[in-house]
Amino acid sequence: MSKQNVGKLIGNSDGNKPQDQNAHLVVRTLPELPEAPEEPDMISIYVKVYENKVDDLIKLLAKTAGSKDGAKIIKHLPGFEGKNAVKELQKHPDTFIKSFQKNDDNLESLLDAIQDSKLGDKLIALLERTPAGQRLFKEIADKIESELNEYNEAMLQYEQELTAYEIALDEFINPAFLPAEDESVTDEIIAEAEAKAEAELSVEDAAAAAAQAEEELLVSEEEVLVDEEIITEGEVISDEEIVVDEEVLVDGEVVIEEEVTSNEEVEDESITPPVSG
Repeated sequence: MSKQNVGKLIGNSDGNKPQDQNAHLVVRTLPELPEAPEEPDMISIYVKVYENKVDDLIKLLAKTAGSKDGAKIIKHLPGFEGKNAVKELQKHPDTFIKSFQKNDDNLESLLDAIQDSKLGDKLIALLERTPAGQRLFKEIADKIESELNEYNEAMLQYEQELTAYEIALDEFINPAFLPAEDESVTDEIIAEAEAKAEAELSVEDAAAAAAQAEEELLVSEEEVLVDEEIITEGEVISDEEIVVDEEVLVDGEVVIEEEVTSNEEVEDESITPPVSG
């Protein structure tokens, strides 16, 4: 495999990566704090529930003003300031009814003091001693609860969302609080990352092996060229080499022609008879 093909292989491996390989990754985001419902305007609610009941309230105050406990409370209520206000209320309650109906600010202050203060709690407890007082404040309490029903439901939902938010915040800050099923997702991500790393390593190994094979092929071709040169030179042999190759077997030994000639000379000398003296 050529380096060019190896390059194509690596390029294709990168191009074949799935586009949605990170689609299953869990992205953790900071939980959003739920928004609390808007606080109700209690003054407006008081005015609404006491509608058409202001005259009944003032008449009850006029009757209670004749008592010592009633007088002590009423003289501290908005709209009844002054030494003679309590006595005037006992004599002319209608005057005060008309005054509160005309002046919204004084009426709102009076109702707020009755419904949302310790002084008002004492006054209601005193007025509820009479049947008329019990009926009036039972009706008022029912109307207030009805007006607050929507807000109470919204507040209950907010408390549930707030609890879920606190749990989610704990999980975000401390991963140890994550549900058990999230561990499988983490294991899957790790396994896929390892498989991807192995695949990339395999591609690198293939590229290295191809490069090594190509290098060995080039070396082999160079060796073939060298061998051909050696053979060509070996075809020219000198006469000296031919003489050496022509060997003669004498007495079981391999000798060259020169050695054979020497032996023949020795034999001729031994045959010649000696000269007598």
